[in-house]
Amino acid sequence: MQYAKGAIGARWIAIDDNSDTLIYTVEIRGVTAWKLLKDKVKEKYISWDSTAFPDGEYRLRVTASDLPSNTKEDALTGHLESEVFVVDNTPPRITGLGAARNGNRIEVRWHAGDALSVITKAEYSVDGGEWTVVDPVTKLSDSKDLDYNLMLPDASAGEHTIAARVTDDFDNQSAEKVVVR
Repeated sequence: MQYAKGAIGARWIAIDDNSDTLIYTVEIRGVTAWKLLKDKVKEKYISWDSTAFPDGEYRLRVTASDLPSNTKEDALTGHLESEVFVVDNTPPRITGLGAARNGNRIEVRWHAGDALSVITKAEYSVDGGEWTVVDPVTKLSDSKDLDYNLMLPDASAGEHTIAARVTDDFDNQSAEKVVVR
């Protein structure tokens, strides 16, 4: 199995009392109108690429029909709407990234923010080295807006490039860098 950015799936349970064959229509609604997502679905699940949709809150509506086992006049339908779910394909923002020498140490600060989802992880790298996880100032990665402040000890003299990378709840990532001399 391979990870696909923006892939979303939905599944449902549907039973016909007299064992008729069912076919499904799946629609999606963001702000106003229902839009067809997939028609004539035979399975009780679908997946789709959410990167074609703007970030925001959505609902699905699945309409079941027993038309394959009945005439058009006798066919019955029923539908079910999902709970609200979020599409978030935009990476979090890193702002205010700065670094300053303090003797043989380097102090690094930045702010991370995301419009729709929680920042779940922040990391830093020095001069292209391994990424190291860093906690926010609050010690909990439980917010859409977090501040980071770290002190890098034993920094050798000369120029250093500090990279900061943050990840949100939907695995969107962004990175920024700062050079300190």
